[in-house]
Amino acid sequence: MTGLSKITDKILDEARREAAARLADADVECARINAEYKAKADTAVNALNAEAKNEAAQIVSRTRAEETTMRKNLLLKTQGEMIDRAFEIAEKELAALNGGERMELLVGLLTALMTAEWEAEQTRDEIYGDEGEGERIYEIMLNPKDREHHGEALISNFKRRIVGKDMGDIASRVVLCKDTADIEGGLIVRVGAVEINSSVRSLVAQLRPALEAKVAKILFP
Repeated sequence: MTGLSKITDKILDEARREAAARLADADVECARINAEYKAKADTAVNALNAEAKNEAAQIVSRTRAEETTMRKNLLLKTQGEMIDRAFEIAEKELAALNGGERMELLVGLLTALMTAEWEAEQTRDEIYGDEGEGERIYEIMLNPKDREHHGEALISNFKRRIVGKDMGDIASRVVLCKDTADIEGGLIVRVGAVEINSSVRSLVAQLRPALEAKVAKILFP
């Protein structure tokens, strides 16, 4: 799926640059923290006489431990924020696709979703036979702009994509919904009273668990 295959690249391009800048800021802050705690430690050592060297050493040890903990927490916080930012970028980039890339994303989403629905129908038929729920109509909901510019073409391209496949029967029950969805991109499939969310936001959220470790490894090698 061309649109989906670009998710990782779109996540990383801008996020990598932002991560470098944010981590540089974090290093500056950590250096400031280190200097502050070193000054405190030096003051403590100078203020104590020879008989209190042991206590001074403990103070130095504690301040160094606190500095290390604060640095670690700051870096973790920065990394977490940058990973969040990376997926925000991915969502915006996918929602902003135009022309053929946008159509390819929509067709890919619809094909994947309807393939899963067709497989579910086969399972229900095997279990219930003629006593199943009957033919299901799949209404495809898009945002207003996508419905106007891509709606009919999406349905046509989807049906052409599955010509000759076993799931051809389901194509006749896929229709463009007259209602629109409040989403930035992607689509929602309405089946009776049920709506299946395949919007860009939902897509990125679903992919995040599988991609997060990879994104973190690339952003913070």
